[in-house]
Amino acid sequence: MSTTFWTRRVFWLGGGALATVATVATLAPRALAFHRGFAGRGHGHHLLGDPERAKQHASVTVDWVLKTVDGSDEQRSQAKAIADRTIDALAPLAEKHKGFRHTIAQELMKPAIDRGELERLRQEEIKLADEASRLAVVALADFADVLRPEQRAELMEWAARFHGR
Repeated sequence: MSTTFWTRRVFWLGGGALATVATVATLAPRALAFHRGFAGRGHGHHLLGDPERAKQHASVTVDWVLKTVDGSDEQRSQAKAIADRTIDALAPLAEKHKGFRHTIAQELMKPAIDRGELERLRQEEIKLADEASRLAVVALADFADVLRPEQRAELMEWAARFHGR
């Protein structure tokens, strides 16, 4: 065998090993996060696991946001009621999502992957996400109705600056 053959072989084997290590290093944290779930990992879902804590967080957020547009006490009260109502509606959806996430993880750990079951679970998750999105848009519109048009415009300008746009 020629030196060129061994050089190429070492190059491809070494490159393959590095690619494998890079792939595992990239995917392992994501797989572990999926398996453990994102709840409590800074993605906001953990708040819905404790509705009272979520309501306290929302109350502080409402005060902070309405302060930027000189909101009245009545507006604060109305906005907090909207937030509380929305949290009450979203909390059961968050629990269902947690259950789906656990079921998907269990399916992926089985010796044989049931693609039909994974697809069914995916479709259920999409329905759940659609319902959560619908509730969020209703709450957003309700909140917008609490504000005067000039407050909404001011809030949108503030949000654009806050997000660096």
